[in-house]
Amino acid sequence: MGLFENKRFTIISISVLVLLNLILIGLVVGPELGKRDRDRRDGDKRRAFVEKELGFTEEQKQAYDSLNSSHRTETKALQQKIDEKRREMFRLTQVDGVSIETVDSLTTEIGMLVSNMELRTYEHISNIRALCTPEQLQKLDSLVQRMIKSRRDREGDKKEHVRRN
Repeated sequence: MGLFENKRFTIISISVLVLLNLILIGLVVGPELGKRDRDRRDGDKRRAFVEKELGFTEEQKQAYDSLNSSHRTETKALQQKIDEKRREMFRLTQVDGVSIETVDSLTTEIGMLVSNMELRTYEHISNIRALCTPEQLQKLDSLVQRMIKSRRDREGDKKEHVRRN
C-alpha cells in the first residue's frame, strides 16, 4: 500500500497545506487591511476631535468634512507619487553607473511633490480658518501648533528608534 493510497494521510496532508496557505495569505493581506481600517478610524477620530475642540456648528461640520475629504484625496495621490519616486530612486542604488544627474532629477521631483503637499496643507488650514469664528480661530491656532509639535515629537521618536536598531 503506497503512501498516497492511505486516505487518512492524504486528507491530513491536504488539510495542513490548505491551513498553511490560509495563514500565508493572512500574513500578506491582513496587515494592509488592518492599516486601511486603522487609518480611516484615526481620520474619523481626528475629525471628531477637531470638530469638538473648535465647537463647530452642524453647518461648519459639513463644510469641514467636505474640506477634509478633498484634502485627503489630494494628499493621498501626492504621497503615492512621492513613494513611487522614492522606490525608483532606491532601484537606482541597485544599478551600476547611474549618473548624478539622474539622481538629482529624481530628488528634485520628490522635492517638488513634497513642496506641493505642504502647499496643499497650507491651503487646507487656510480653508478651515475661513470656516471659523474669531473665538474658534484662537482654538484652531493652538490646535495646529500642538499638532505640529506632536508630529515633530513622533518623527524624533522614529529617528531615535532607527538609531538604536
